[in-house]
Amino acid sequence: MTPLSELQPALPALSHAAALTALCAAAAVCRRAKGPSVLPAAVSAAGCLAAAWAAAAASSAQGPLLDLDPAARLWQLLFGAAALLFIAARGALTWRAAALLSGSLCGMSLLAGARNLFMLFLGLEMMSLPVYLLIHGLRPDKRSLEAALKYFFTGALAAGFFLFGLAAYYAGTGSMTIARSPEASPAAALGVALMAAAALFKLGAFPFMFWLPDAYEAAETELTAFMATAVKAAAVLMLMRVLSLGAGAVETLALPTLAVLTMTFGNIMALRQKDLQRLLAWSSVAHAGYLVAAVWAWRRLGGPPHAAATVYLYLGLYLAASAGAFLALRASGARTREDLPGLAERAPLAAVLLVVLLLSLGGVPPTGGFTAKFFVLWDLWRAGSPLLAAAVAFNSLVGLGYYVGLVRAMTLDAAPAEPRGEGACPRLGLRAAVIVCAGLSLLTGVMPGLRAGLEGLLK
Repeated sequence: MTPLSELQPALPALSHAAALTALCAAAAVCRRAKGPSVLPAAVSAAGCLAAAWAAAAASSAQGPLLDLDPAARLWQLLFGAAALLFIAARGALTWRAAALLSGSLCGMSLLAGARNLFMLFLGLEMMSLPVYLLIHGLRPDKRSLEAALKYFFTGALAAGFFLFGLAAYYAGTGSMTIARSPEASPAAALGVALMAAAALFKLGAFPFMFWLPDAYEAAETELTAFMATAVKAAAVLMLMRVLSLGAGAVETLALPTLAVLTMTFGNIMALRQKDLQRLLAWSSVAHAGYLVAAVWAWRRLGGPPHAAATVYLYLGLYLAASAGAFLALRASGARTREDLPGLAERAPLAAVLLVVLLLSLGGVPPTGGFTAKFFVLWDLWRAGSPLLAAAVAFNSLVGLGYYVGLVRAMTLDAAPAEPRGEGACPRLGLRAAVIVCAGLSLLTGVMPGLRAGLEGLLK
């Protein structure tokens, strides 16, 4: 029998797997109950809470394939927070949708603690496949089917890149353990480059981001918020794991260039959008560029766990602001720019919360977005790249062009004679999720010691 100490690193993933098993069994028993219900959502949420408790309460443990260290705990909590926001905002779920969500979270848990490249790939696919199905399953129409297929084929391409890279790395090193190889070889360098490309695919970085706006626009807004936070965070984790193998020229030359291209292209495309969900999707591409820059700075500073505090801080605060912005759009009923004039009169609470979240995404003080971007700039300066820091600062100013434009439309533009949009959503859970996100965005803007606290947790 396997000792309990060897099972501890897998406890968060096992919690989600238990929820998945219960949901599948209940779906088989309740075949007639095909409509959404609160019970499946509650089972999936219980799996999230159990996984969070297992990650927080268990002592540090290391198995042959998984590791439950402080960094893995933080990733588990990030994923669980994003899932709980999705469940609270969505309210009722079908048994199938709840099972797919728990399956995706199980894959994310494996990603968080993976010590082996094969386990990393397994977690990647377990995370991705349910999301493809959820895009069409929650909104079964032609647009969502097209977006799901596009996402599936690009995800398959990313998986192919990763498998080819894994094979090349194994051929060059003879190992699949996630640890820096003492003997670099051309095959190992090629393998790291291919696996990093797969992570950039999932992150939506340039030039691999063209699937992202279609998928985000066609999916249900609550699922889009989950994809823009949890799935993006998992892609960042995957990139960090791969770069820890030793990336050489890929890390030194390619990452800064890709970071600048990603944030610039994302911001330029966001300026042109009229559909608000698509605008936030391109904004998410720009934030992927900032995250790539933060990961590069972490690697330049030596890559120790505590130096990644800025990456975790940015991900956590971006999770609150981005998920909150998508959900605030859902709560307000606004779909396009033309729906925003007069929103402050029709839905004042949703408008105020959306203003706070947009300003946080733009990095305006005193919001958490400003704190996160400040520390990214600080790390880039310490890493010896003032040019990349200047590119991040310039693109943040460009991003303000559309964030402030949306704020102006809601608050200053004259309301039309006939109100546009679907009207405010009365669902209590959705409103509560938006209020929590906006509150966190404001609270973390006046907590300068937050990054130091994260460093202490990671040491």
